Amino acid sequence: MSKKAGKRADITIAASIKQSLQKVFFLIFAVAVLIAVSLTMFSRYTGVVNSAGIVRGGSQRVIKQVIARADEEKALTAVDTNLAKIKQQMRLGKFPKSRDEVEAYWNSTIKKDIEEFKKTGDFTVLLEDSETLFQMTNQMVNHAQELVDVIAVGLYVILAIFVLACFYMIRLVSIIFVNSVANPIKELEKNLNDMAEGVLSQEFVYEKKDEIGKLYEILNHMRLGILSYIRDIDNNLTVMAGGDLVSKSDMKYVGDYLHIQENLTHIRNSFSTEFKHMDEQADQVAISAREVAKISKNLEEGAMQQTDSIRTLQEKINTTLEENTKVDTYVEEARKSSDDTSQSVEQTRQQMNKAVEAMKDIIQASQEIQNIVKALDDITSETSLLSLNASIEAARAGEAGRGFAIVAENVSKLAVESSKQTDIIAQLIDNALECVGRGTKIVNEAAESLNRISDNTQIVDEIISRLNEQSKVEHELMEEINELSISILDVVTDNSAISEECASSSSELIDYSGNLKDSVGKFITTHS
Repeated sequence: MSKKAGKRADITIAASIKQSLQKVFFLIFAVAVLIAVSLTMFSRYTGVVNSAGIVRGGSQRVIKQVIARADEEKALTAVDTNLAKIKQQMRLGKFPKSRDEVEAYWNSTIKKDIEEFKKTGDFTVLLEDSETLFQMTNQMVNHAQELVDVIAVGLYVILAIFVLACFYMIRLVSIIFVNSVANPIKELEKNLNDMAEGVLSQEFVYEKKDEIGKLYEILNHMRLGILSYIRDIDNNLTVMAGGDLVSKSDMKYVGDYLHIQENLTHIRNSFSTEFKHMDEQADQVAISAREVAKISKNLEEGAMQQTDSIRTLQEKINTTLEENTKVDTYVEEARKSSDDTSQSVEQTRQQMNKAVEAMKDIIQASQEIQNIVKALDDITSETSLLSLNASIEAARAGEAGRGFAIVAENVSKLAVESSKQTDIIAQLIDNALECVGRGTKIVNEAAESLNRISDNTQIVDEIISRLNEQSKVEHELMEEINELSISILDVVTDNSAISEECASSSSELIDYSGNLKDSVGKFITTHS
């Protein structure tokens, strides 16, 4: 039973339908043969019935023609011909026997009665025997008709059996189609819909080994192939998400799936390249940030030196203003002394000597101021150079160094402004030195004039007036220098604050680059 079931399971759908169709064709052929034979017999036996009817009517016509004294030869020949004819056409049933009886009765009795009638003219026996013949021919016709009716019923039965057989075969083919094709395809459609919705782990089950079974095997193979590709892709993405951008799967992709493997490799290589680049950029940002921090520290130290220098400059300027005030006092005393020249020429000369000493102190203080201004100019130049280096390092840092570029630009502007203010101070100091030189010259001339004061007191008064005016000019110049030094101190203070901000930002940038390097370091981009 199991072997039979196994063989039945191995039969393909096409073979089953082919077997069923062969049976249908064989049945059609057999029925067609039966119908052809039946129709042949039906037409033949129908002709026999007609011939029997002709014999029945012809025999009565012969008797009537004989009684009527007419020529009966033609009718008699027709009866004999038809009797001989139907003898060869029907050999089934009761008809052959009844035909032989009719023929024997016709030849032995009727023909004899006709001869007797022609001799005697008495047709009583002829009429009686003709009645018997009529009954016998009528029975012969009925036997022939019964056989024809049987053949007709047989034809109807064959047609009915053919129709039923065709219905059965169609039903059988329909059942085979539904069970072997429609239902498996419907189940397969459900499985394919599940697969289209992402359910790939469910196996397509079909036990038969027919064409649908082969289709199930192909679809199962395709399902397992797609599932293996999806699992490999998921594994690749999981590995990359875990930071490993180097490891590759050993699975070989084929056909159109090869493009997926190529794209995965391209994505892995692109990520690896980008993370390497990010790591290099992080190193570069860290280097630039450290350089900017170093420059910021130098700027801050330079600003502190500038602050100290400017404060020293202010102290010198205050000292110069105090000395200038003393000069004014000495000049005023000299003026008073000149009013009493005759009483205290020696005292006036001493005051003038003090004035000369004060002028020397002013010259010395001015020269020190010049040295300080020169130092400020050097610091300003160094600040400008540091701001330029900071701009270059900020540009190398890229987007992360944009803030440093703005800070460096502001520092450069402040350095330029400091340089301008320093030049103005230097110019004012040069003017002050010129004035002091002229004052010294005037004081010397005044000293010489004191030697000749007895001769020209008015000249001394004029020189003292000029000296007084020159002292006022020097005082005003020193006041301007003091105000400019205060402005430079404000600029230097701003530079110091900006340098501190720059150092703080560079420290944050170093931390950011370190965090970026740590994040990038989590990804494996090269083989160990």
